[in-house]
Amino acid sequence: MYHNRLKRTLQEMSKRNLKYLMIYADREHYGNFEYLTGYGPRFEEALLIVDQSGKSYTLLGNECLGMAKQSRIPTEGILFHTFSLPNQPIHDNKTLKEILQYIGVDANVRMGMAVWKLLYPDFGTRQDFDVPSFIVDKVKEVTGEGSLENVTDLFIDPQYGLRVINTAHDIAYFEFGAAYASDAVQNMLRHTRTGLTEIEVSQYSTSGSLPTSLFPKVLAGERMDFGMVSPTTNKLRLGDRFQVSMGLIGGQSNRRGFAVYSEKDLPEESRDFLDKIAKPYFTVMVNWYENMQIGVKGSEIYQMVKDTYPRNIHGWFLNPGHLISTEEWMSSPVYEGSEITIKSGMMLQMDIIPFLEKKYAAPNCEDGIAIADEKLREEIKALYPEVYGRIMARRKFMEEKLNIRLKPEVLPLSNITGLYRPYMLNKDKAFVIRRED
Repeated sequence: MYHNRLKRTLQEMSKRNLKYLMIYADREHYGNFEYLTGYGPRFEEALLIVDQSGKSYTLLGNECLGMAKQSRIPTEGILFHTFSLPNQPIHDNKTLKEILQYIGVDANVRMGMAVWKLLYPDFGTRQDFDVPSFIVDKVKEVTGEGSLENVTDLFIDPQYGLRVINTAHDIAYFEFGAAYASDAVQNMLRHTRTGLTEIEVSQYSTSGSLPTSLFPKVLAGERMDFGMVSPTTNKLRLGDRFQVSMGLIGGQSNRRGFAVYSEKDLPEESRDFLDKIAKPYFTVMVNWYENMQIGVKGSEIYQMVKDTYPRNIHGWFLNPGHLISTEEWMSSPVYEGSEITIKSGMMLQMDIIPFLEKKYAAPNCEDGIAIADEKLREEIKALYPEVYGRIMARRKFMEEKLNIRLKPEVLPLSNITGLYRPYMLNKDKAFVIRRED
């Protein structure tokens, strides 16, 4: 699998006439690095350099250098103390310039740098880099101005990026994390009760020490307004707005609503929550799942959401859906005017996020899916029958219990895909679709 990834990367380098490709990584942003090496740096930075022949070099700090031996592609590990933690021992320190010269980089060679943002073509030029200046400056000192260009799109552009289309092996790998993330959310919700603190609720997570792909959240009451903050000793009260989420490599599950058992527990000013807020959200979420299919344009999904869930009422502004991978949000083919079509092998997150006035809990029911044509489904079934069985069980639940009609190519990765309880303390009631036909 990794051999094929390297082969495809080298082909893209050849098309772009790149003699070297540099891939930068840190703890938060390592998806492109991990795509070839099979791991990400922990609390340090890293730099993978691949030449046209396929030979690679991995620059690592003191505590991650040993990981080079575990690389999924052959590589030479090089200790680069600048990537180490502050004040750690430095022995025989080599500068980046010296390392580049050792590798063979010289003046006027074409080099590509992949990081994690799609600065080009949306936000700038190929001469803009979201990487520490001490790296860019030294590379340019060796190669000369204009020889280095941003090629992050090579990996994550939603139209043609190498990482956009996943194999059966990839989907099985990512399903593992998505399933655990959804179990974590489900377990927290099952044990949630008034009087518990946010920290106490978070301790019911079942995710163990698996690596997270985004900021985990347990928030209650007014602390919902803070956004990206960690749980505290704040106690959950009846009638509070409430949210739990967990994202692991492969998928995220997120649930948000009111901590109530029924309408009578809602604040007086929010008694119309079910009809005015929660039902329209669940409806557009179902539409998203039912419209997702091979060949549909990203703009068509976007327009469907825009038409059936108006922004001026519900306040959403982020992409209603995006690609997932090692990252929780890799890039997105779903935006206004997008001509990008949904393809077999893509993995996407149902991610419609309303922003409402404070008296309402803005509903949220995020989960991930994979898109797989018949050939890819058969490969998953043959190679990973247990994964396939879990996916089929999820489809059956969504179709038979929730009455959500999925295209054959839609494979739910979360154990709670489509399951939304707006009254989050009530474990016996959830939304289902009622149809007239």
